[in-house]
Amino acid sequence: MGSDSLYIVNAASGEEVNVQHPFGVGIHGWFRILGVLNGNICFKFSREQDDTRLLVWNPTTQCSREISDPHKDHGRSFFPVYGFGHVPNSDAYTVIHMCKRDIADAYVFFSRYCSRRSTWFHCVDCLPGVEKIDPNSVFNNGHAYWITGTGDSYATPKSVLCYSVEDESFSEVSIPVGAIYTVHNLLTHKEKLALLAHTHNEFGYVAAIWHLNEDADGNKILEQYCRFASRSIRENPILFVDDNLLLLVNNSKERELLVNYRYRELVLTEYDIEHGTRNLLVRRAWRYPETPHPITVRSTLKYFAGMFPV
Repeated sequence: MGSDSLYIVNAASGEEVNVQHPFGVGIHGWFRILGVLNGNICFKFSREQDDTRLLVWNPTTQCSREISDPHKDHGRSFFPVYGFGHVPNSDAYTVIHMCKRDIADAYVFFSRYCSRRSTWFHCVDCLPGVEKIDPNSVFNNGHAYWITGTGDSYATPKSVLCYSVEDESFSEVSIPVGAIYTVHNLLTHKEKLALLAHTHNEFGYVAAIWHLNEDADGNKILEQYCRFASRSIRENPILFVDDNLLLLVNNSKERELLVNYRYRELVLTEYDIEHGTRNLLVRRAWRYPETPHPITVRSTLKYFAGMFPV
């Protein structure tokens, strides 16, 4: 698979489409997806090592906008975190950038891009005392969320960091002791922010969903919604479709046939939490260094993508 290739898989039909993104990175470049919003994809890419830029692209309309990367002003020694979402009560989108010189530093550099202004601006300082910020973010109802860490190697989840685009303010919600498992992810479920926690104990693999709610005084709290049996802490939750959870497992294996070879395997599964049943959606394998080929495809999901103007 070439460095300029991007594969879009329709989970309903299993159809796999190879599309060319609107930038060429070549053999010395790279790219990664920062977020997906209503049909738009936000990329960070580089054509020449550290010459990084951002790009918002709609594969349906083929419209795109290239955006300068504020992280270039800080250099390699800084740890960048991004967020991509919409501006409430508008058709505009926003890109959030935060970085720290060192995890132990108290100060967090913050800036935000708005498609209406077409510029980056600094509007608020991040909360003090924030240590490690997980690079994965979720945008829901005009708020961006990240998990923060603390402790040895900053591996212990501490809180959910929240940024309100409308109020241009930060807040922090402590993660309850009962939700501190081995692996944590943020998703949206039933129009709420959801914290998914996975662990392994004497009963096997266990996962729990915690919703971000408000108490009687209007304070944000995390409350457990449900628990269910998992198969592995390597199951990476991607998103909810109605009440069903999509799980992705990325495996790297060795297989012994006529000759030995290594391959990567991606398995996408739909999990019905209410009934405890699983449905294999898509299974793909990459034999190094060849291109991916389908192994199994089964699905009953529907695909929908909206659009915002780029």
